[in-house]
Amino acid sequence: MFDIAVRELASHRTRTILTAMGIFIAITAIVSLGSISTGLNELVTSTTGSIGADTIFVMKHFDMSDMSGPPGSQSIEDISAEEVAEISKIPGIKRAVPVISRQIGGMFEVDGIDIDDMDMFGVEGLEFEEGMWPDNDEKGAVLGKIVANSFDVTVGDTILLNKKEVEVVGIFEGESGSYDLVVLVPYEYANEIYEADRGATQIMLEPVDISMVDSIKSMIEDEHEDLDAMTMEDALSMMEEMTGTLNIMTFGIGFITSLVAAIGIIITMYTSVVERRQQIGIMKATGAYGRTILIQILEEGLVISLASSLLALVVSFFFVDMINNVLLGGASLALITPELAIGAVMYGVILTMLASLYPARIAVRTDPIKAIRGN
Repeated sequence: MFDIAVRELASHRTRTILTAMGIFIAITAIVSLGSISTGLNELVTSTTGSIGADTIFVMKHFDMSDMSGPPGSQSIEDISAEEVAEISKIPGIKRAVPVISRQIGGMFEVDGIDIDDMDMFGVEGLEFEEGMWPDNDEKGAVLGKIVANSFDVTVGDTILLNKKEVEVVGIFEGESGSYDLVVLVPYEYANEIYEADRGATQIMLEPVDISMVDSIKSMIEDEHEDLDAMTMEDALSMMEEMTGTLNIMTFGIGFITSLVAAIGIIITMYTSVVERRQQIGIMKATGAYGRTILIQILEEGLVISLASSLLALVVSFFFVDMINNVLLGGASLALITPELAIGAVMYGVILTMLASLYPARIAVRTDPIKAIRGN
């Protein structure tokens, strides 16, 4: 039966191509956008997993609804040196690590942190492609691989941070997750570069015991109305909310493209049935069962859906590679997992089968006498 379906599709190439295009566009959109959602989820999981579960993050209150302008054009206000000192003295805190954070190049982050406290930042397990960590009293920067590629620098070169030339002393190996996108410098040097007056964009706190996390968080927010304290659980929930919003957007775009594809499939398959009405009538008059005709129509849909979905998957790999290497400078943010690939192809097949049911039902209910007579 499949050879009959293939011959029928080949004999009406224009109609077949139009049907396949709808499926192709829908699956390409779903896989390409879904790869970004998948990559972000993986990035969130890997990043939060490298930071201790008992870590508390403190920063100035920041209302996301007040944001305007392009990404990277806003920054969170720094916590003053006095507040840093006060928070450091709160009972139950084992270690308070101030971090100065700034934006560079629109999508990269510069973080100034004490080199001896880098374990709090979750980078102690990262390997260097070249160079090494600077000492706290040294003036140098460590770059993520994508940052280094974007600025086309190697160890020994310099980059501009706040209009000041800073020597690159180390570059992480590639595929280090979110750390591909950061520049790390010693806290004291960052304080000098950005004239931060020994303040901090955020403070990372390590409690004496994990059971004290909630009490420390509450104490900070009660005594400092302009500060927000987040646990790792809060941070993870916020990140999941952000990725969840992206997932909903992906689903919405995928649904719209799928709806357009389904309408196209119904129209073109219905046209196919109408054009072959006499042929179907002869088949039924010569003893063909209704299920035989139903299967033939559905097989045509199956052939189209498999071919167009697989082609869409191949093209999606090209788009994802372009997103990662051209738009994101080599970041492996967009990610096509086996689950996403298989799910997208199955979705394309199921969508086509469902959309083909109505035209197939029309074919099955064709009156053979009227069809042969052309009525």
